[in-house]
Amino acid sequence: NRVVELQLGAANVGLISDIICCPGGDYCALANAKSIPIAEAIQRKFDDIDYMYDLGPIDLNISGCMNACGHHHVGHIGILGVDKKGQEFYQVSLGGNMGRDAAIAKILGPSFAQDEIPAVVEKILDTFVEVREAEEHFIDTYKRVGIDPFKERVYAKAG
Repeated sequence: NRVVELQLGAANVGLISDIICCPGGDYCALANAKSIPIAEAIQRKFDDIDYMYDLGPIDLNISGCMNACGHHHVGHIGILGVDKKGQEFYQVSLGGNMGRDAAIAKILGPSFAQDEIPAVVEKILDTFVEVREAEEHFIDTYKRVGIDPFKERVYAKAG
């Protein structure tokens, strides 16, 4: 693909870096938090196309407020910007799905500061890799094991 050869794009359709993201606080007066910097940070964190293909299809959606223009509630991994006493935080949810097996995502737990989000997504993906069965997609693993293994890993206290 000529676009990839010129380093103008990546063949990442349906992968973790193919993010649905609303304009967020940078461009929307309704937003509680910025969305685009979160998407960019996640894309920087997960830039290995081979790793992304190994993970398989994952829908990651980001909304800057409850209006849900980024459809965070139906993302396999959803991120919602929230305002906590004038500061931007992000609530993470898992298990959303659109289509025939539509589902609303479940909130993982307490929200995170902006700079924590890439590491949180990494912990979620590490958990997925550890508990998935051969060739199992993220959403299928989530449906099989539920939210608890992800929650335990993300909120585990360091040593």
